Amino acid sequence: MAVLPGVLGCRTLRRTVKVRLGSNPLWLPGCTAIFSVSRRQFMKHTEPSGVILSMPEKILGIDIAGSGIKVVQVIRGFRTSQVSGYARASLPADADPSQVASSLADLIAEENLESDRYMVALGTHEAFLRRLRFPFSNQRKISQVIKFEMEPDLPLALDKVQVDFVTTESRQAGSHGVLAAALPKIVLEPLLAALKEVNIEPEVVDLDGSGLTFIARELKAHLPERAVILDIGHHRTNLLYQHRGVDTYLRSLMTGCGHFSKKIAEVLGISVDEGMERLFAIGIDQEATSPEHLAIREAMTEEVESLAREIEFSLTAAQVQERELWPELVILSGGGSLIEGLAGALEKALGVDVRCLSDLEELALLGQFGDQFTAAPLFSVAAGLALKGTSRRAGFNFQAEEVGSQNPLVKWRQQLSYALVACALLAFAWLGSVGVDIYTKTRRLTNLNQSVEEVFRRTVPEFKGSVQSSQYASIVKTKVNELGQSVALFGEEGGYHSAVELLRVISNAIPADLNVTISLLTVDNQRVRLSGQADGFNTVDGVKNRLTALDNFDKVTITGAKAAKDGEGVQFGLELNRPQLTGEGS
Repeated sequence: MAVLPGVLGCRTLRRTVKVRLGSNPLWLPGCTAIFSVSRRQFMKHTEPSGVILSMPEKILGIDIAGSGIKVVQVIRGFRTSQVSGYARASLPADADPSQVASSLADLIAEENLESDRYMVALGTHEAFLRRLRFPFSNQRKISQVIKFEMEPDLPLALDKVQVDFVTTESRQAGSHGVLAAALPKIVLEPLLAALKEVNIEPEVVDLDGSGLTFIARELKAHLPERAVILDIGHHRTNLLYQHRGVDTYLRSLMTGCGHFSKKIAEVLGISVDEGMERLFAIGIDQEATSPEHLAIREAMTEEVESLAREIEFSLTAAQVQERELWPELVILSGGGSLIEGLAGALEKALGVDVRCLSDLEELALLGQFGDQFTAAPLFSVAAGLALKGTSRRAGFNFQAEEVGSQNPLVKWRQQLSYALVACALLAFAWLGSVGVDIYTKTRRLTNLNQSVEEVFRRTVPEFKGSVQSSQYASIVKTKVNELGQSVALFGEEGGYHSAVELLRVISNAIPADLNVTISLLTVDNQRVRLSGQADGFNTVDGVKNRLTALDNFDKVTITGAKAAKDGEGVQFGLELNRPQLTGEGS
């Protein structure tokens, strides 16, 4: 067969028969190369030995929704992702899940595509799709009620389907839009069981149409605000409508390359396989002159117009019939995008700019498929699934929670993430306890400082201004010394007379017959000062002489003596020097 089986057509093959990846490109009739199917290695930033500088993670996107198996392996590095290989294998039309799983395992082993993570896509036509709106945006709440919201429209019981959803952009205040999908477990579970038998446990099970989401991310530089990605396969065509980069509508159309080739076979009276060959060799020739070319153009024009009507009906169902929401660009991918003239015919029928994926330039990851860039449209879904593994964007995932990936590397990374989270929590707890301890001790220190200041203020009330805590000790020590000296003055310490005792001694030394009145007595450590009034100067001299005779004083001096202002008596002052204290009391 001259064309690639399973992409441009499929014959029933034995399960073990695969299209092997050689070093030569396949050629369509007319000497047109489809793509080079040699398994290519794309490794950026390598040493001369070919060792990647950062630790890689291998992600394998697996598209089993069409008539064959297509796989693309992407290596995710620290900053970039690279396509490291791609391959495909044919499948019989009636292949069961065990045949699919066995062929996939053989393909992976033969082409050395063992990976850390596996992403699988089933046909969009297998799922029930519905667009819903909720008055809340909480993802958890939506996941709790979405099954019951879909139940009236499902032909199966809720326990017979696996439901998931992706959020869409809400254009109505107070509402949140989602695109929901229900995949029958009768489709999902046998495939998962068969894959598990060959030691392939996918981390994600998505829809092939949803895989186009991640291709759209690669095309963001080329996509306007409203765009449609049309993946034309052998049996069906997937339509993904995006508004502002968000998936808004997804549908599977019952039109594909097989349908086109069957129509051409009927018109020309040839076999379906020959019709497929003519379709890709001749395409839609707008300048055709030969009867065969004209017949093919007329047949394909009818088919393209039918496809355009289905696209318009789909967009109407998506409520984008308003011209301001009508798509500005349609991107064609899949094997059908390689049909010469199809983009132009579809653009004429839709009235919208239509471009092929293979015609776009400056693509990041898709551009790594090499010089034979026609491989990119054929592997777009598988590449999108692999890209899904490098992104945090959710998309659909019908993988049951209890099945989970058992890949050792994935489990190790999960356990490491749990350990890091636990360490972070412990660190936060420790920092919190340290913070609480510091806060408690700071409060206690503040309270102690306040108590010390209160005691200081009560002890030394004469200090009214601001005093530093470091000065408290010296000030209190000075105050204590002064109090000690005061005690020495008013108590008896080592035979040193108190002020009361001195007053008694002075009073006893002055005879009663002397007319003397003491009006002031001051006492300090060194001297005693007396002030008073006597009846004459002789009396003052008599008082001095009597006090001088006492042992309590070293020296007695008259500091003043003058007649009183009223002329009656003499006012005088005496200074009595006291013996000096020795030891601590000095």
